[in-house]
Amino acid sequence: MNKSLILVLTAFVPLAAADEVKLKDGTVYKNCTVEVETPESVSLMVPVSGGIKDSVTVKRDLIESIRKATPDELEAARIGKMYAKPETMNAGDLEKALADLDKTIKKNPQGLAHDAAVKARARVVVLLEEKKLTEEARAAQNAKEEAEVTVRTKYDHEANKLLKRFKALAVRNPYQAMAVYDRLRDGYPGSAALADAYPDAARIAGQLNRKLEVMIAAKEKSLEKEREALRKEEEKRRGNPKLTKEQRQVLMDAFQKRQTAIRERENQLTEVYRALRKKVKERGDRWFEPTAGSLEAMRDLKLVAATDAERLKKQDPENGAGSVALEKAWNLCDEKKFDEAMEVLTELRTAQVPREYYEELTETVRVGLREQRARERAERAEAARKAREDRDKKRQEEREAAAKAKKK
Repeated sequence: MNKSLILVLTAFVPLAAADEVKLKDGTVYKNCTVEVETPESVSLMVPVSGGIKDSVTVKRDLIESIRKATPDELEAARIGKMYAKPETMNAGDLEKALADLDKTIKKNPQGLAHDAAVKARARVVVLLEEKKLTEEARAAQNAKEEAEVTVRTKYDHEANKLLKRFKALAVRNPYQAMAVYDRLRDGYPGSAALADAYPDAARIAGQLNRKLEVMIAAKEKSLEKEREALRKEEEKRRGNPKLTKEQRQVLMDAFQKRQTAIRERENQLTEVYRALRKKVKERGDRWFEPTAGSLEAMRDLKLVAATDAERLKKQDPENGAGSVALEKAWNLCDEKKFDEAMEVLTELRTAQVPREYYEELTETVRVGLREQRARERAERAEAARKAREDRDKKRQEEREAAAKAKKK
């Protein structure tokens, strides 16, 4: 996930460190968000797991204390959330993060936000140095590999680059890993790299399909619980004849405020997701990391995961036939067996290897066949010429023999 999207999400989703509500029975709701307070109850959003929050309504007389987060605590929490995993950033993002943290430290000379920024900055500096060294080494290795690439190895070389990326992401970010697998499957069908990636892709698609099913169920349950709490509060307000007109109005205002808060939160999450989906489509991808808390994002991605999980489960395992056929055809060309190489070209088309990767091979085979046919014609002509010479020589010898015999 890029930094700009992180910033958008942190603007819409409650931060990890927020309010704290302590009940008289000893229960403590930490890192929650106090959404609505009425004379009779307090409504909270309590973190559950995976970015999902649950709605809890607590009666006022059960609460011992409510501690609201200070701006300093919220800023510290924002920094902690944004830079929780700086190792996933590239060198460019780390440089931007360093500049942002320097501004934060300057703006907050002391306090929790200052301490959080200093701690995050120290980690970013170390990672930035490591990333620069790693990326320099990788660039040098890539340059070396590119220099060694020939037309014969380009297909497998390009496919193997995607395979390496797929395997690196398989554990760290399976959603991105599946997007890379799509590019590997579409761009390099029949490659040995695709055959290598296939078992992991089938496993990951199945796992993500099940995971998204659980996430969707949890989100739907959370939303239904919020709606049910609102319905009960409304029924209580309507069924209580002892409430004064002012009390009824206060409860009505709180009810409407809760409804509006839920609707706006879901709308904001949907807007963030649709902006992400637009970028994903522009890249030509189907897979993406679901926007935190967005039910629409989870459902759309669940459809992709279910489709791929079923397709990968039913299809025949990838066998790398394209890579095998390419290597076989080039070896036959080396051995001057162009007729057999021409037959192997059919295998390449069957394996759906993109034509750009065997155009030169096809031309090599055609040129080789032309030269082979020319040599064969030349050999046949030479053989015919020699046969005529031998025949003429034999006839001459016979005539000479006949002449000698006549003289005797």
